[in-house]
Amino acid sequence: MLNLDPIWLPAVQQIHFRQLLDAMARPGKCHLLDSVPGDGPVVLSLLATLLDADVTLADPYNLLRPGDWSMLQVKSCPTERADYVLCDARQLPEFLPKLGTLPCPDQSATLILIVSQLGQGEMSLKLSGPGIADTVKLQVKGLDQQWLSNREVWVRAFPLGVDLILIDDKQVAALPRTTRVEIL
Repeated sequence: MLNLDPIWLPAVQQIHFRQLLDAMARPGKCHLLDSVPGDGPVVLSLLATLLDADVTLADPYNLLRPGDWSMLQVKSCPTERADYVLCDARQLPEFLPKLGTLPCPDQSATLILIVSQLGQGEMSLKLSGPGIADTVKLQVKGLDQQWLSNREVWVRAFPLGVDLILIDDKQVAALPRTTRVEIL
């Protein structure tokens, strides 16, 4: 009998998809992914929720194990052309992601940044924009400031740009391209 980690089951993926939608709709709000059963990393569970054989993934920091690729059933792709890019947020961003085109701004990359901790840390972000009544503060540990500087350039020609998903070992938060970010 095949023994699969529950992160590969549709019921768990549906819960995580809903949490991710809530994170995108409410930028800066941390969502606890406490429904991750088993021993699988939270980021792998999120990837299992988002990815399928029709999208591409780049892993420029080699964060995935070789066996993860076969389970995810996603195509590997160069970073500049990938739909999703998995990143170590402590390291410098040394690539230009897909930013979309004016006819198809949705064909841009989503960057998944693995941080040390959400809700606590040395970096404090003040967020405003759609989905935020006034402002929201988000504290992050393990996020190189260059990611936010690059993001500012990448989203400057809105509706072009990238969406960021920040994830630690328990929580997820999102910074859609429409969110204004100020480092405090």
